[in-house]
Amino acid sequence: MPTWIDNLLPRRALLQGDRRLLHLFLGRVFSSTGFSITLPFLSLYLHDTRGIPMTAIGGMFFISALAGASAQLFGGEWADRYGRKSILIIAQAGRGVIFAAMGAAALFHAPFGVFVALSCVSAFFGRLYEPPSGAMIADISTGDRRKEAFGILRIGGNIGFAVGPAIGGFLAALSYATLFFFSAVILSLSAVLLAFRIRESLPTDRRRGHEAGIGDDLPPRGVRGAIRSRMRHGLDLGSILATLRDHRFLRHSLACLLFFTVMGQLMATFSVFAVDWAGLSKLQLGWIYSLNGTMVTLLQYPVVRLLSPYRMTTSLVAGSVILSGGYVMMGFVDGMGPLALAMAVVTIGEIIATPAAMNLSASFATEETRGRYLGVYGLFTSFGWSLGPLIGGLLLDNAHGVAWIPWSVIGVLGTIAALGFLDLRRRLTPAMDRGDDPAHPGTKPASAPGEAS
Repeated sequence: MPTWIDNLLPRRALLQGDRRLLHLFLGRVFSSTGFSITLPFLSLYLHDTRGIPMTAIGGMFFISALAGASAQLFGGEWADRYGRKSILIIAQAGRGVIFAAMGAAALFHAPFGVFVALSCVSAFFGRLYEPPSGAMIADISTGDRRKEAFGILRIGGNIGFAVGPAIGGFLAALSYATLFFFSAVILSLSAVLLAFRIRESLPTDRRRGHEAGIGDDLPPRGVRGAIRSRMRHGLDLGSILATLRDHRFLRHSLACLLFFTVMGQLMATFSVFAVDWAGLSKLQLGWIYSLNGTMVTLLQYPVVRLLSPYRMTTSLVAGSVILSGGYVMMGFVDGMGPLALAMAVVTIGEIIATPAAMNLSASFATEETRGRYLGVYGLFTSFGWSLGPLIGGLLLDNAHGVAWIPWSVIGVLGTIAALGFLDLRRRLTPAMDRGDDPAHPGTKPASAPGEAS
């Protein structure tokens, strides 16, 4: 096989490395395909077919964030206690059931409140998946290989995102209910794949110790013992809040909240804007979303490798600025071609920044707290994803047809996120900022001479 393929796609990493990465990759392909089939079209169905205001639809996504946020916390704790695999399976199977219920709700024209409730449960299962997935990557990889592994997961997600919206655009022209039923089948296949193929990465002695309550009659010894003692009693909000006393991690999480609020415009805001304001057809909208997924599929791996010598905050700052610029462009262009170009710019920013965000989050944690840290990180990102449609819906409803107003406000939020990452940069050691020295307690304001910045 030509060597250039290995520079474009992670063939060797998937086929010659730890097979759990391959199975997580395939699970993410199925998962994202099922989810992205419906992603752009739920808002269109509720707004155009059912006449629900965009502000109310944005509110639905925001309320769903509350369920998703709790799932991030439980997913992280449960992954550290019971293992990664079982939580991954429960999350995918549960979401498949909920999407089937959404199909029935669309078929029988259920009230808007039913969709709100189902969206909350869907968000719970969807966000439950993320902490164990990220923790398993952190378990089986280190350093530059971990950076590549997080990028590979994004490739899997965006292969699905390249295919899903195009399928959704076709199915939406037939029936919205068909979208949800088709998604339910795909998500169920993902659960089956994970159940039969993936191996657990949490060490057996830790998992059995938690389940059996080993050492209940003994005082905990050291940090690890204290963590095991707390986890035997379930979700400990005190220990979760303790992660936020890591001020660098808190700054990172707040900047990520803003970044993913901007990213969240990809959901309801852009789909309604493109169809109702810019006049695109549903099929054209599906192709633009497929452009996003295809670009990530083809460019994510080479970009991760290209940026691996640099500090992760460099990627976060640059990605935030480019992402914001792409959204601002949307307020000044019209038609299929210019909107596709703006989406391409948005996608480049996404490709640069997103793997670094999760990788840096994992670097703040110790081996025993990876699930918890990634769960808290996921809490902030899930709020960002769901605040995005709420803010975008308010802006669209109150912009009085002036397209540059909502997208310029979104651009300002992205710029603030970039400034937050820039402030974080000076508080991290260069080694930790590259993922070479996770959970290092020291800080240095700047890199040494001659180091990549």
